[in-house]
Amino acid sequence: MRVKTPSRLHFGIIDLSRKFKRKYGALGVTLKDGYDIELESSGKELYVEGSKREKEIVSKVYRKLKEKFSISVGFEVTIEDRIPSHVGLGSTTQLTLGTAYGMLKEIGEDVSIIELAKLLERGRYSAIGTYGFQDGGFILEGGKSGKNEISCLIKRIDFPEDWRFLIICSKVFKGYDEKEEKPIMNKLTVDKKYPEKISHNILMGILPALKRKDIGAFGEHLTRIQETVGKSFSDHQEGIYHPAISDMVEFLIDNTYGGGQSSWGPTAYGLVKKKEVDNLKDKVLEEKKEDEYRVWIGDPNNEGVIVKE
Repeated sequence: MRVKTPSRLHFGIIDLSRKFKRKYGALGVTLKDGYDIELESSGKELYVEGSKREKEIVSKVYRKLKEKFSISVGFEVTIEDRIPSHVGLGSTTQLTLGTAYGMLKEIGEDVSIIELAKLLERGRYSAIGTYGFQDGGFILEGGKSGKNEISCLIKRIDFPEDWRFLIICSKVFKGYDEKEEKPIMNKLTVDKKYPEKISHNILMGILPALKRKDIGAFGEHLTRIQETVGKSFSDHQEGIYHPAISDMVEFLIDNTYGGGQSSWGPTAYGLVKKKEVDNLKDKVLEEKKEDEYRVWIGDPNNEGVIVKE
């Protein structure tokens, strides 16, 4: 069995004001080129071909599934393509859900992806990766009121197939991991003007622009949202954007329809039309050292995970 997960760009947390019973909420988009996992049941033990971190994640998944579903078989898991870790692309959630979903499919267990995410403690602050794994597309979720719930899905929209993201990621620096972000997310409080501005741009900007497939309006409002989100987290990342890519974010904002930073970074992105993206990529590669930055094109994924048996 082969499991191909998406990756995702996270456009930001909506509400950290703590003024309502619900908190967080987020928006983001699902992309192609995630994990490519080959998996088959074999013997009684688990064997994982991958990095140390990947082995730890898959082993944790296997232990939880074994306990919950009384699994008596082992698995051979080979990770052939991967998402870079701790750079803002959702690697932990995709690897966790991808291997778990594949294992359960292999033994004939039918479990919803949302229930699987709850079991595996995904979506602690945001469920963009979970809903993207399930169905792909642009995701808007409305936060959560309880500690152990998954944020509710407000809207899922097919992302225009002729829009692309030029993505630039530092090879040298990393963003926060889940352990490092926990105290920040649990304590950070912002003025209500920030979630009000973000929400206004979503309702009157982002959603109508997607409905009309207006790339200019979408990019304009996305940039405003990203700047506001960045101000919310600026005390914890040395500025509006991660210092390793702040100049890249500004470059992309100036040379695309809109841009920003995915999650904690250090991944920057700019929104362009499909026919324009190759020229912009060449321009970036002329100026940036390939040993310091990874540059690639992000294609929208409107279907979520793909399983081939």
